[in-house]
Amino acid sequence: MAVDLAAPDASRYEQSNADVLLWQTRYRVVLALVATVLAVALRTVGWVDVSPVAEARLGAQWSDWIIALSAVGYVSIVLSLHRRVVRLRRASRELATFMMVCDLLLVFVLVFVLSPPVDYDRALLVALFALQLTHVYFGRGPALLMLGATATGYLAIVDIAIRDGAAITWPQSFATLIIFAIGAGLVTFVQSHMHERLSRLLEMFARAEDGDFSSAYDVSADVRPDAITHVGRAYNRMRTHLADIVETDPLSGCLNRRGFEQQFRRELARAARTQTELAIIDIDLDHFKNINDTYGHLAGDRVITEAGEVLRANARVGDIVARTGGEEFSILAPGSGLAGAQHLALRIVEAFRRREFGGALRISVTASVGVVADTVTDEAIAEDLLARADEALYAAKRSGRNRVVVWSEGLAALRAGQLEKQAAASVTTDTPVSSTEPPRRSIGAGTTRG
Repeated sequence: MAVDLAAPDASRYEQSNADVLLWQTRYRVVLALVATVLAVALRTVGWVDVSPVAEARLGAQWSDWIIALSAVGYVSIVLSLHRRVVRLRRASRELATFMMVCDLLLVFVLVFVLSPPVDYDRALLVALFALQLTHVYFGRGPALLMLGATATGYLAIVDIAIRDGAAITWPQSFATLIIFAIGAGLVTFVQSHMHERLSRLLEMFARAEDGDFSSAYDVSADVRPDAITHVGRAYNRMRTHLADIVETDPLSGCLNRRGFEQQFRRELARAARTQTELAIIDIDLDHFKNINDTYGHLAGDRVITEAGEVLRANARVGDIVARTGGEEFSILAPGSGLAGAQHLALRIVEAFRRREFGGALRISVTASVGVVADTVTDEAIAEDLLARADEALYAAKRSGRNRVVVWSEGLAALRAGQLEKQAAASVTTDTPVSSTEPPRRSIGAGTTRG
């Protein structure tokens, strides 16, 4: 039984950035073309004049060319980035920020060319809307970088205007910039708070997608409840039901393999932090195929249901019981040493011996059990623990079933030797080869210790 402890390779953040940039491409191209055509049309009919600073620096004709070339360059960049994102299906924070800066450059070019210096604050007004959208879709980092780029761009065009003798002063410009910074800071603060809460929700949904429903949304932290709070409450109500559906085996009433893997990762991490013991008990119902063949699959299903009841009834508080295969179960015993796990395993074997399964069918069922326990020093021990529990269970089945085998050194070598003998025999003869039983000493009625 293997547990995949590797984190997903794909970055959900970069995938989200890619999705946003892709759908925004159309709007960026359309807005750039509309703004350019409108500016040229208004210039042509004489309703809008070139800024005195732009006319002095570039001339009226070159100012029109600058508008057109800026729009063409901007659209080319947008379409080029669109193709890149389509190919990679990812977009880094840097790429998203670069796209925002390109937006600002086009805005400042249009404002510089078409607005008199006293109206340069129009660029700040447009940037405020862009800043809010940036924060909503890409987060606080790109928004803060965009805020700095906006301030830099504004100060740059103000500096050019003042050098050309425009009727604006640095104190006026700084006052305008401070007002903008205060407004933008408030927007960023409010959006940051909402973005963090949304990020927590997204993280919980992402964990739920992987079958982890351990996290709940902290509704009490929302001093002023809003729509996000309502979504958090709905998730909290839903997650218990989802956990039951996704992590529970409906036949046995125990956890399924996914649920076991989630709990195993969690308990392994906890044990590694505290350097405590962790035990795994693997259980296999003996000759279960014979039950299905003799009494039918409905009777076999009932035996599985009753076996789950037996295991949960005998497990201790805090133990985790799961059905990990057709007739295979596992019990995870956090904080349990070898003696405690062995005692639990013996109790389970005896409970199966005493009980008759299948209701009126009165079917006798026994179980083979493998036990392993160890002190967890780090999470890298995961695969080793699972492998040792499997080796102990194999030894219990090979040595006659209906017993408990506790893992010890040599079981793995013994199993490898038996497999090699079987492989060699299958090549040299058609006669079945009897495997060597593992050495054992009695540790109780019907139990062995490897």
